[in-house]
Amino acid sequence: MMGQGIEILLDELQRTSRNAVSQLYDWDEEEFTLFVAKRQAIFEQLESFHSKIEDSHREKIKDILSSDDLILQRMHQLKDEAGNWMQKQGKIRTQQNAYQHAYMTDGLFIDQRK
Repeated sequence: MMGQGIEILLDELQRTSRNAVSQLYDWDEEEFTLFVAKRQAIFEQLESFHSKIEDSHREKIKDILSSDDLILQRMHQLKDEAGNWMQKQGKIRTQQNAYQHAYMTDGLFIDQRK
C-alpha cells in the first residue's frame, strides 16, 4: 500500500512537470506560481515516504527533475522581463515628473504702474 502512495504522488508530480514543460511559453507568472505551490505540496507528501523510496522511484524522480532546467530558465526569463519592465517604468516616471512638475507659488509679486 505504501508503494502505491509513492507511485500516485510520483505520477502526479510527473504529470505536473510534463504539463509545465509543454506549456512553458504559454504560462505567465501566476501559472508558474501555482505550479511551484502544487509541486511543493507533492514533495511535502513524499517526505513521509522517505524511508520507503526504492531505486525505481529514484529513477522516476531523476526523470522528473531532468525537466527542471528548462522550467527554471523560463522562470528566470520571466523574472528578467518583469525587472526590465519595472526599470523602464521608473525611467518613464522620472521623465514625466520632469515635465509635469507641479510648481507651488511661495509669494506674489505685483508690479505697480506709476
